[in-house]
Amino acid sequence: MKAVGIVAEYNPLHNGHIYHMNKARDFSGADAVVVAVSGDFVQRGMPAVFDKWERARQALMCGADLVVEIPVLYCLGNAGQYAGAGVQILESLGPVTHIAFGSESGNTDAISAAADFIQENAGTMRDLIISGMAEGLNYPKARARAYAELGGPSGGIIPDSPNDILALEYISAIKRAKPLAVPRAGAGYHDRCSPDEIFQSASGIREMIRNGSDISGLVPECTAAGLRAGQSTLSEACEARLFDLVRYAVMSRSPEWIDDCPSGGEGLGNLLRRFAPEAGSLDELILSVKSKRYTYTRLSRLCMQVLLGITRSEYYPEGYINSGQIPGPGYVRVLGFSDCGRRLLAEIRENESAAAKVMTNINKEAEYLDERNRRILKLDVHAADIYSLAAGREIALCSDHRQRPVIISGHRKTADQ
Repeated sequence: MKAVGIVAEYNPLHNGHIYHMNKARDFSGADAVVVAVSGDFVQRGMPAVFDKWERARQALMCGADLVVEIPVLYCLGNAGQYAGAGVQILESLGPVTHIAFGSESGNTDAISAAADFIQENAGTMRDLIISGMAEGLNYPKARARAYAELGGPSGGIIPDSPNDILALEYISAIKRAKPLAVPRAGAGYHDRCSPDEIFQSASGIREMIRNGSDISGLVPECTAAGLRAGQSTLSEACEARLFDLVRYAVMSRSPEWIDDCPSGGEGLGNLLRRFAPEAGSLDELILSVKSKRYTYTRLSRLCMQVLLGITRSEYYPEGYINSGQIPGPGYVRVLGFSDCGRRLLAEIRENESAAAKVMTNINKEAEYLDERNRRILKLDVHAADIYSLAAGREIALCSDHRQRPVIISGHRKTADQ
């Protein structure tokens, strides 16, 4: 079998995601769609709208055949770490021949040229970025300026739309598979939702959920049903519990410990400790520290790293402490599969084509991992427990040690049906 891979968050799953899965399958000619999905915490530095098991179920109902997890260590890392881990997981599965990603431009060649230029000029780019950040620029702006100064392709202008920026990271990480840009349909990442457009951004849909707006025409029924059942973390009660947990974690740690977190450093530990006691919400805490240099997303990720206890000293191998990249995970954890996905897994195991350990039962299979990967897996289990605590759920009942892969059999609806 031939499969196309997708790195995704589905936060929440909406019509545009289903369109992307369908086009990825069509453009690649693949027999199956494999999705590497973020765990319970997503790259923007917040708990996911639904937990990873529910998002895996929704993806399988809407076109995916196999869903695997990106460990939280990478989901709460920078864009390069997140994209790199997702790509490595997908490429470690032998049948994945293409990796598809959403793109505002839809121009695979142009994005590839920009990615190649950045890699070829990595040393000079790094020096210019450090210089720009020393002047007070945040990382994205410092990188864009460095790219322009070096005269990169497309007139020296680095792709600046969210999906194209992430596409640069995907293409840079791909070693074997063929990159496939799928043109984005509908509203852009930062666009507000319009009632006349069936393809909306996840951020716009999250805003509508918070406002109590009707999103039934923008998402599949499985997403709408999850919201009606009260499974979403987008509620005042969940956000209040999360803030209490974060504030306690920040106030319990030293500034030096906080600065050892991957998104810490540069005195951010002192700033968080100073503002945590008087902040009234997580948003207020982040905005108290935010500046031209420190983006909201970086600070949000830092708060989640503090909450989960993620430090460079514990999770980054020796020699990688000050590096922007770290080795990817050495295992693939299955969250769910369809009938087609079951056959794909059987083929992978029969042919021994996976380059990493494929796990469906961590209680039996974790012992085969090395020490570092056992620690990464244990962090995922811990993250799931903290997610349950913030969501107001029974921790023991929702523990990763009690979960089994989601299995969806029979016919599933797609956006074209």
